[in-house]
Amino acid sequence: MPAAEKMCIARAPKGSHIYFRRIRHKCDIVTGGLRHYNSLVSKKRRYVLTVVGALVLLLLVAWSPWSTLLYHGDGRFSDDLFFFPRYSVRFADIPLNKVGEHHFHMWGLPHEEMSLVLYVRVPQPNSENRTTLTHFPATIEAKLTDGKGNTSCHALGRPADDNRDGAWVLMGGDGFAGYWHYKCNDIPTSSFRAYDLMIRVSDVGPGADELVVTPTLRGGGTELP
Repeated sequence: MPAAEKMCIARAPKGSHIYFRRIRHKCDIVTGGLRHYNSLVSKKRRYVLTVVGALVLLLLVAWSPWSTLLYHGDGRFSDDLFFFPRYSVRFADIPLNKVGEHHFHMWGLPHEEMSLVLYVRVPQPNSENRTTLTHFPATIEAKLTDGKGNTSCHALGRPADDNRDGAWVLMGGDGFAGYWHYKCNDIPTSSFRAYDLMIRVSDVGPGADELVVTPTLRGGGTELP
């Protein structure tokens, strides 16, 4: 017998059989009301827990806090969370004034669109060094392939100061400079594929000054207006 019904019967005064039935009827009404109330509260609690659980799941999917744990391979992976671009993988420096081929292997890139930037190890471009950087005498080839041999991007060209076909365009910002190529920009990547990034330097002109770049894959996040 429910506790509410026991309480009603316990408080019912002794009397006639008809009087007891009236008291019992009132107890049934109270007990039924409590059962209905408990049922509504239980349904509301389940609804709230379901909504909260769905919101937490959506936040985890959007936030992806495990990206740092998933990444394995060459380079240094960083997750800047609320900044843009959010993800970046910085690989070992390579010289553009020396002929050579360099490979970087990785697995667990974010499921995002990543872009390849060759950050130049010089101060922000100015009138003195910009001409040297935009006319640097070397051919740069970059290719990103997955573990099945599929080509995700393939860029080939020489440094320039505008986005002409086949050019590595020099960009600059607050204290940085780098080359980018439209064929290796916004590359779709998958967290469940292995990748090989190949960068080849060739046709270096005679007397080329020393120039070191840091290959970096970056992307993801939301760009604020």
